[in-house]
Amino acid sequence: MNPFLKVAVNILKDKHKVLEVGCGLGEFIDELVKFKPNLAKVVAIDLYRRPDNLSDTIEFYQQSIEDFQTADKFDLIIMKQLFEHLQDPLGAIKKMKGLLNKHGKILIEVPNRRGFGNEAKMYLPEHGKHYFLWDKESLEYSLERMGFRCRFYNLYQAGSHNIFVRYLPLILRLQNPNLICLAMSDD
Repeated sequence: MNPFLKVAVNILKDKHKVLEVGCGLGEFIDELVKFKPNLAKVVAIDLYRRPDNLSDTIEFYQQSIEDFQTADKFDLIIMKQLFEHLQDPLGAIKKMKGLLNKHGKILIEVPNRRGFGNEAKMYLPEHGKHYFLWDKESLEYSLERMGFRCRFYNLYQAGSHNIFVRYLPLILRLQNPNLICLAMSDD
């Protein structure tokens, strides 16, 4: 199981409500539903089109987060490889904060500007339309300004069963190419 999926699965409980923003082809949310089939509600939104093989248990809306309207409050909002593509990421976070229930969380995965092997080392909008480059410090600072506490996962750990290879990045202070951040509201 990939680290991002593992974090999401460990956070979610039966009867939770989940929203994935920018679901793309729907692969992640489909996989999540397989591991957590007893969720109360699963919603996916994407600006472009409905994924072809999206599970029937997932409600899909073709729209931006800014235009998304619902009376539901979510336990977890997921943004996988999306935050760097938003022209107004803090505006989107403000909108999502209003969609969370009292103890809701936002799970974010972004390319790590300081990550080992990450080619996106500078701001290049033409590089996959990455409007922002994030590292642990900039992401944490921005989310704290919006009223969140952050917990980062898998920052220095390699996905290997070999004990030497697994902890080598920690010893050499080499960060993973992707940041996984759980943002929890201070309210």
